[in-house]
Amino acid sequence: MKRILIVVFIIIALALTIFYKLNNTLSVKVERVNRKNLNLTINLSGNLSFLRKIEIYPKVSGTVREVRVKPGDKVKKGEVLAIIDAEDLKKQIEQIKNIIELAKISSAFSTFNPQSEIKISQDQIKTLESYYESLNKLYEERIIRSPINGIIAKINISPLETVQASQNNLNLNNLLGNFANLLNMFNLSLPQNNPAFIVIDPTSLNAILKVDENNILKIKEGQKAVVNVDALDQNPWEGKVASISKIPSLNKDGTYSYEIYIPLPQLGEMVVEGMTISATINIGEKKNILTIPLNAITFKEGKTYVYLYENGRAKEKEIMIGDMTLDEIEIKEGLREGDLVIISPIDKISNNMKVKIENSIK
Repeated sequence: MKRILIVVFIIIALALTIFYKLNNTLSVKVERVNRKNLNLTINLSGNLSFLRKIEIYPKVSGTVREVRVKPGDKVKKGEVLAIIDAEDLKKQIEQIKNIIELAKISSAFSTFNPQSEIKISQDQIKTLESYYESLNKLYEERIIRSPINGIIAKINISPLETVQASQNNLNLNNLLGNFANLLNMFNLSLPQNNPAFIVIDPTSLNAILKVDENNILKIKEGQKAVVNVDALDQNPWEGKVASISKIPSLNKDGTYSYEIYIPLPQLGEMVVEGMTISATINIGEKKNILTIPLNAITFKEGKTYVYLYENGRAKEKEIMIGDMTLDEIEIKEGLREGDLVIISPIDKISNNMKVKIENSIK
């Protein structure tokens, strides 16, 4: 008897549920399928980078007397960054000057004494004089100046530190032959491993974005882009695609990606290199195509569906989709212009459910 009562209760509950579903009417919002022009975009991510970074190496060896800038300072072309006490080079210049005077005397002596073992030609003296002039110019390089208008990105030297630089000395042993015993004072020093300064050109700032192989052929130079910098409140920033890499880089997951570059000179003094960004690139426009809101789409077992409003009921309809934007999608097959597509609440709808429209339809 109890089992019979339980079965009866279950049947009644099922009947009530079915009755409720068949007779309860759900309020929905709909939108009419229409034709329009669809602006196509691709969403990408990447980082900011300054493409013009000047590394400044000391051209003379010596002790750093002073450093006049700090990281983050704005500098103008020719502005003094640091001064080096190049005493060894100064001594070399004085020694070369003395050698030239001695060479002139020796040359004059050999003219009057052909038997002299030391013979210095006029060409050798001219070479020495040219070398003397080049050393004087090099001595001016003890004053390190900025080669561009820019911002100091990094400093690798400090006051009282000893720096070394390679010098392009002439091989005077070959030039002077048996007069070479006067040149023992010349030495070569090891080059500085790190640049003394790194100066960036803020106008060379670029958004560098990663594009997969499925989308790279859709990107063209000159396409408009909207860039958002995660660390800045002021967004978005507009730019254009300037260049596209032809050689891919290997990602950690084994896939390949390509880099595209979007200049953003207006941001150069507001950011630092490496900041993360996102960007939307306009890749073109499809004209006069059927579109519906993206939130009307549902997916089931690898197929795409929408719910149509037909005679007070929701009718499930399989469709074929095309390109999409952030909020709209192209309909290739399955819908006609003028159809009413349910856009909300999708998660509460089932096929053939009774529904009523609660919004106005354009």
